[in-house]
Amino acid sequence: MTQKFSYHTHTNALGIFDGKHSAKEMIQRAEELGYEELGISNHLICHPNLQITSPMFFNDFDLLKKMMQKNIDDIRLAAEKASLRVYVGFEVDFFPSAKWRNAFEKLMKFLNADYYIGSFHCLRNADESRVYNMYHYQKSGSPLSSTEIADAIHNYWQNISMAAESGYFDFIAHLDVYKIFPDWAALGTKEDKLSLVETLGRVRLPYELNTSGWSKCGEQHPYEWMLKALKDKDVPIVISDDAHDVSHLARHFERAEDLLKKLNYTNRWRLKR
Repeated sequence: MTQKFSYHTHTNALGIFDGKHSAKEMIQRAEELGYEELGISNHLICHPNLQITSPMFFNDFDLLKKMMQKNIDDIRLAAEKASLRVYVGFEVDFFPSAKWRNAFEKLMKFLNADYYIGSFHCLRNADESRVYNMYHYQKSGSPLSSTEIADAIHNYWQNISMAAESGYFDFIAHLDVYKIFPDWAALGTKEDKLSLVETLGRVRLPYELNTSGWSKCGEQHPYEWMLKALKDKDVPIVISDDAHDVSHLARHFERAEDLLKKLNYTNRWRLKR
């Protein structure tokens, strides 16, 4: 039976986010597909040293919190007459520094979101003095050398492990998303990846089988070997479409179900509120 919900979706709220459609349009399409629940999780990306290349990126948590609350209100208003349950969450770029964590913890107390997804779209150096969104880095470049890129990918895998241990998140997004960029697909050591498998196995934090990879790089997120390893450790999994467009909702879900069936992956996770 194909999963009838998704918690990793995006809208065009406030004119700053990277979704193509409104919350109302996403909800209507989910209803047409027979979804039982829908979670809308626009990006929450804030760091004092982040290179600002998009209106949805922030350096200031005080400004961010006002915009994020407006986003929540926008979605809840659109969901008032929905026939399915609609959750409001955020896909959060995690950073390990104490300064970032303190600011994010205060933000969580301010916002009344239903859930948070741990996510990683940025390259950073060890002390977070240089932070670049990897999508915009690919378009415009940055001062990072090839050695620094390799270090940033190492930091990327460390980020996921620390996010999983932080207690902030309900599940973790696309574990190996950087592989959509051909120049980086082979980066990242086996040791870093196996360390993450061990961490997720220990903390039992759910993660997603993200189907967008099939459209972007010909392979789901994460690698199949990692799915097998996490299945063996009984880590809960949820399918995500990572929908930025109404046409993306439930994209490749049947293919994902077939893969999980092949792996005999039965520990499935669902949000309960």
